[in-house]
Amino acid sequence: MDVVLELLASNPGEWAFLLLVACGLGMPPWSEELVLLGTGYFVAQGDIGYLAAVLWCYSGILAGDSVIYVLGRLAGEKVYGLPILKHHLRPARRRRFNQNFLQHGTKAVFTARFVPGLRLVAYLVAGNLRMPYWKFVVLDSIGAILTVPISVWLGWKFAANLDAVLDVLHQFRVPLGILAAIAVAYVWWRLGRSRRVKLLTLKRKRKELHQEKADEGSAPATEAGNASEKES
Repeated sequence: MDVVLELLASNPGEWAFLLLVACGLGMPPWSEELVLLGTGYFVAQGDIGYLAAVLWCYSGILAGDSVIYVLGRLAGEKVYGLPILKHHLRPARRRRFNQNFLQHGTKAVFTARFVPGLRLVAYLVAGNLRMPYWKFVVLDSIGAILTVPISVWLGWKFAANLDAVLDVLHQFRVPLGILAAIAVAYVWWRLGRSRRVKLLTLKRKRKELHQEKADEGSAPATEAGNASEKES
């Protein structure tokens, strides 16, 4: 933590961006939480505003994750020759992983934001399997939006106890990630349900409109038939 604070001291926003890009690529200082809490510390010191700190951190995370995605996309099959994947993803296991990713890629990319050990692998594979970049960015952004403002705020409000806050974040990272995933899934379901209701309502109205037009068209024909019967 001391090294991170020393780096952030000169230009908290710019250094937060660079350090978070490095974290995304699996380089020191390794832990994003260190950088986020440290940036919040300098919000407490008055060296950077809270909103500016959040935006710098958010941009750094998104940039680092995007680099991983692009590497996976450009490297193709060569990505599986990387040491981090070669040992864990042998051919048979890789096929199963890829198949599962194709079926549950959305969940994997979103959940990976909260699991550092899974993050690099998931983002490399997302690029390798050609997940649309816009979709990757949306999922990664949602995860970052759920973590960055809170972590920076904690560093700001508990600047005197950063180590204790860091321990709590490490202990509850997975449960918090699960709760966040459930919350997002619920919102997604509600939005989907709302769209389905609107679609059904629209279909019903169109059906009623078509029925009204059909009734209006049949009415003159019926009147004409009655008139011809009277004349005969």
